[in-house]
Amino acid sequence: MSLGTWDPQAGPADTPITLEPALLQRLADYSRDGQLERLAHTLPAAEQQRLAGLMAVDHDTWRAAVTDLPDADIEHLVRFFAVAENLPGWEAGAASPAIPLARVLRERGVKLQRPFLLWLREVSDNRFLPYGPL
Repeated sequence: MSLGTWDPQAGPADTPITLEPALLQRLADYSRDGQLERLAHTLPAAEQQRLAGLMAVDHDTWRAAVTDLPDADIEHLVRFFAVAENLPGWEAGAASPAIPLARVLRERGVKLQRPFLLWLREVSDNRFLPYGPL
C-alpha cells in the first residue's frame, strides 16, 4: 500500500470545479473500466489534489448534476466516490457525494443490492454510506 501526499495549502478553492457531464463520465469510467483498485496510482497526484474539491460540493448540486445520467452511470459514480474517499484529502463523511447519488438512485426506484452494499463496506470506512445520516 502506498501513501499519497496532500498539500493543505493548495486547497480545493484554488481551482473551482464544475460538475460537467464530461467530468462525471470520466470519473464513472474509473469504475466502469475496473480501475478503482488502482485509483491512487491511476489518478495523477495533481489531479487528485485538484479534484478533492468535489467532496465539498453540496448535495443539491450533485443531485442536479446527475438528473440526466442513466442509473448505471450514477452507480459507477457512487463506486468511484466510495473508493476515492481513501485518497489523501478526499475524506468526506456525511458530506460524501456518494450519498446524494445513492439517494437519487433510491428515488428512481433502484434498489442497491446486497452485494453492492457489502462491497461499499469493504472499500470504505465511511459509516454514512450509502444514504447518509438517518
